[in-house]
Amino acid sequence: MPPLLLRGLCMAIVDEADSLMIDEATMPLVLAETQDDPTHRAACFQALMLARRLTPGEDLHLDAEQLAVHWTEAGAERLEQLADSLGGAWLNRRHRQDLVGAALVALHGLEPDRHYLVREGRVELLDAVTGRAAPGRVWARGLQTLVELKEGCPVTPPTRTSAQTSYQRFFLGYLRLSGISGTLAECRAELRAVYGRQIVAVPLRRPGLRQLAPPRLFATGQARAEAIPARVQALVAQGRPVLVGVDTVAEAQALSARLNAAGIDHQVLDARHDADEAAVVAMAGQAGTVTVATRMAGRGTDIELGAGVAARGGLHVLCCQDNASARLDRQFIGRAARQGDPGSAEVWHALDVSIWQSGGASVGWLQCRQQDAQGVLSVPATVVLAWSRRLQRAHQAQEMQRRRRLLEQDRTWQTRLAFTHLHA
Repeated sequence: MPPLLLRGLCMAIVDEADSLMIDEATMPLVLAETQDDPTHRAACFQALMLARRLTPGEDLHLDAEQLAVHWTEAGAERLEQLADSLGGAWLNRRHRQDLVGAALVALHGLEPDRHYLVREGRVELLDAVTGRAAPGRVWARGLQTLVELKEGCPVTPPTRTSAQTSYQRFFLGYLRLSGISGTLAECRAELRAVYGRQIVAVPLRRPGLRQLAPPRLFATGQARAEAIPARVQALVAQGRPVLVGVDTVAEAQALSARLNAAGIDHQVLDARHDADEAAVVAMAGQAGTVTVATRMAGRGTDIELGAGVAARGGLHVLCCQDNASARLDRQFIGRAARQGDPGSAEVWHALDVSIWQSGGASVGWLQCRQQDAQGVLSVPATVVLAWSRRLQRAHQAQEMQRRRRLLEQDRTWQTRLAFTHLHA
């Protein structure tokens, strides 16, 4: 007899479930194929030429968070005048504003070592959640070609979408669905509402020994960066390993330069050094070892403590990431004190970063607070923590709405296109 076989999407156990089912859910799953379009490269080259002759703030407003362009009336007229001599499709208002808008995003919105890497002559996208390079992932609507032209890289063939769905609808197709993660508590409401799944807490195998220091709020990201070497030196003098978390590859490289200037030996773990990840993690728990990392070190990583390190307090995590979710904070500081080991962590915030600036006037009063010599604002730790959580909850509420709209749109298209049952 042939073996029993369940066909279709039957059962799934999703590792790091919150990352895939929540964080990645704003990005559609796309099946694409290359297409032969000899005019594509020329049109993108012309769009970049036009974009370089426009002035952000005067001709347009660039939304750096959403990577969107909003044209001013003067900017739309100026673009029409600039494109008039090109003729053809450039005479179409929608075409020129869309393509030149994408070129402006490529020039002024997307930054190397933050949104993408240029490695071996290729543009590689960086995953915003994990900080890792995402091979095979490309931008749509000409943006990939525009960035490649901007960086002087060979242009990859344009792609055309053959099929598309959302993470939510894909996972909902399973007969039995479950998942595992250490940071599911904050998104239990969305998991219940979208996937119909409840949270079951599994107790720790050993008592947790992690110690959390009070959070600190710096007036600027620059002041925070300048304070890191002194803090690291103090911890290294105690014989403790230190893991410092930053947001982007560019910030990791800048902090590395500061540590070098201070004479602090260290290792860097980011998307540029992903081939050395296993070796870096293997040494990150040794006495006096300093590791600078992006979110790459935030998941699935057990840092084993070296000889005598536990007696000195274990690994210390200094989180200088401006995470828009408390879950991401927990994932990174969770590198310390694993498996019942001792360890400690602290979170440093900066008032001039996007998550705090999103609070607008409601957090503007913090700028008037007195600063110490390091640029730390004299704000009680309880207030810093409360505002941080409030801003993160507001951001997550916005992201949840985006995910719901994407799922509703996906279901609408599914209904409109699902006509084949009429001919079954």
